[in-house]
Amino acid sequence: MNDAAVWILPAALVVVFVLLIIIAQLSSRLKKWKERATELEHNIEVSSAVAAHPKKPHERLVGVVINVSKEDADEVVRLVEAGCSAAGMPEPLIMASSVEDPGYLMTRRALEAGCDVVIAAGGDGTIRAVASELAGTDVALGVLPLGTGNLFARNIGLPYQDIAACVDEALHGQPHKVDTLQLSLERPGGRKDHEVSLVIAGGGLDAEVMEDTRDVLKQRAGWLAYGEAGLRHIMGSRKTITIQLDDGDPSTVRVRSVLLANCGSLQAGIELVPTALFDDGHMDAVLLTPRHAWDWARILAKTTMRFSSEIPMMTVRQAVRGRIRMEEPLPFQIDGDAVGEVISVKAEVAPLSLIVNGVQRATLDKPDD
Repeated sequence: MNDAAVWILPAALVVVFVLLIIIAQLSSRLKKWKERATELEHNIEVSSAVAAHPKKPHERLVGVVINVSKEDADEVVRLVEAGCSAAGMPEPLIMASSVEDPGYLMTRRALEAGCDVVIAAGGDGTIRAVASELAGTDVALGVLPLGTGNLFARNIGLPYQDIAACVDEALHGQPHKVDTLQLSLERPGGRKDHEVSLVIAGGGLDAEVMEDTRDVLKQRAGWLAYGEAGLRHIMGSRKTITIQLDDGDPSTVRVRSVLLANCGSLQAGIELVPTALFDDGHMDAVLLTPRHAWDWARILAKTTMRFSSEIPMMTVRQAVRGRIRMEEPLPFQIDGDAVGEVISVKAEVAPLSLIVNGVQRATLDKPDD
């Protein structure tokens, strides 16, 4: 074998290796280009929604749906009126929610009046009611968090402890489209209700806690009151459900809690479902199946320490739609509000169906690393 022949094979291997590296780099760049194109398309959609009403400040009408039972209600009204006046906007349309209606009718009135943004001032229940009416429209939602948990405000990165800053974001913040989770609840008597979730809906332990948290304790201790209720209910019995996600096969599981998450952050910086993003077009279905205290300890360690590895007693799966059937009626909650017992739930993500002003943690707007 001559010298040229000896070097042909190694040289060929080097060439192949270099080509593989080039292909890998091109593939990586192509992936980033595709992701960037998706981001640009998303931004164009938002810009188009905003450009559909190219109004000057004196032509922009602001609606406010406020829970007047909240301690800061009067101050919020003053701040919104002052903000509108300073910007040269008309006097805002202020409407109070009620125990019977947390904001649905008031939001419809704001839409009929031609409001360009409707501000929800209250807890997550008020925000959810307003969002339910605004989803699918080109009218933006403004968020003024006055509740105990303020979960939606936390998840989108609003400075929820600074109401004046939240007012500024609601009036002038950059609009961003987020997903909504459309729910169909079937009751034990056969009645079906349509609901919308922005944060987390679920049945089992979480609903029991929301239903049994003492109002007096919430007023004194804030969100820590949920912990007191949780300790009283955590060791309850598991329930049998059958869940089907997208076109997958149904599976029957005994759970202590089943969650459908549009967002994943809770109070105290706890990332219950880190993969749940409010603008990714998916929901995260979470099955909690602990059998004893040690299982709960592992769940607690995973969520508080933010371990990425899966554990068998807490499974998370992403889907666009899903259906849950309960073997027996199960208490259910939506974004922290107990909504009674259900025997089945249908859920489907409505991607980028709601415009929200002042989103600070827009996942689709993050630049490439």
